[in-house]
Amino acid sequence: MQTSRIPRCVLPSEIVPALLLSLALSACRQSVVPVPTPTSLPVEQSEPLPTNVPVIEPQPTLAQVPYAVAWIREDEPLTVRQPAGITSMAVASLASDQRGLTVTGKTTQMGSSTWVEINLPAGGKGWINGWNLTEDVPSSSFCEDARISDLANQFIVAVSERDGGTLARLVSPKRGLTIRHDWWNPEVNFSLSSVSGLFLDPAPMKWGVNRDSELEIDGTFRAVILPQLEDVFSIAPELNCNKLGAGSTAQDAIWPSEYSNMNYLSFYRAAPVPGSQLNWRTWVLGIEYLDGQPYIALLVQYRGEI
Repeated sequence: MQTSRIPRCVLPSEIVPALLLSLALSACRQSVVPVPTPTSLPVEQSEPLPTNVPVIEPQPTLAQVPYAVAWIREDEPLTVRQPAGITSMAVASLASDQRGLTVTGKTTQMGSSTWVEINLPAGGKGWINGWNLTEDVPSSSFCEDARISDLANQFIVAVSERDGGTLARLVSPKRGLTIRHDWWNPEVNFSLSSVSGLFLDPAPMKWGVNRDSELEIDGTFRAVILPQLEDVFSIAPELNCNKLGAGSTAQDAIWPSEYSNMNYLSFYRAAPVPGSQLNWRTWVLGIEYLDGQPYIALLVQYRGEI
């Protein structure tokens, strides 16, 4: 992904950041800002291929929007099939960073998945799971979108006030909310309908393992994730657009390849001075557009490691 960095700015620490984010972003000129019963991401499963599957005819507005591949790792190309369905013949494959795709406007429902017909870059047509498509928004357009600052400001208010209703309105209707305790830890997925109860949900989750101690990270969102979000947003973090803010660590901070075509906002809380230079933390908000409207789809954490 071509990155675009907003002018570096630090929000005034003596003022409550949740209330002043939009003003601070305005001062940076570009409007850049960077849940729940868990559910699993759709994966290719054995689905019976029904007969006489209805195909929805082209929708002009849908066909005019450029798309990119999403939620596909770089070592697992996306298979394009003809006709729709995971048991159909493979006719092409797309890389995780493929952009500039167009769709014909035809869709069909296969079980719980919506399949979309696309125009292949090399010619011809094929079908892919619509989960793996995202609206292709250039980095420069994203970083200049005035709505992003409002989205981030509302997110910070929702976190500071523990307001699940507000959070649910900000989350992607298509994907719900995906959280990664660390960028290299597994995804924990929450459906849109579960997001409003996230702050009060008593169900413990498995968030992965601490790489240093190899101990499992278990607990509720409120006990595990919320304090780490507040650690960043209760002060004045450094803000970047489509660029990771990170401090000293033995492990490189990497934006996962499965999100390579998704825009994001990085909130970096630097290590205090004096103190350990490993005591820094960053939260990244992955943003996805649906029908031209930006929503939060991802929360990914980065932190210092030995």
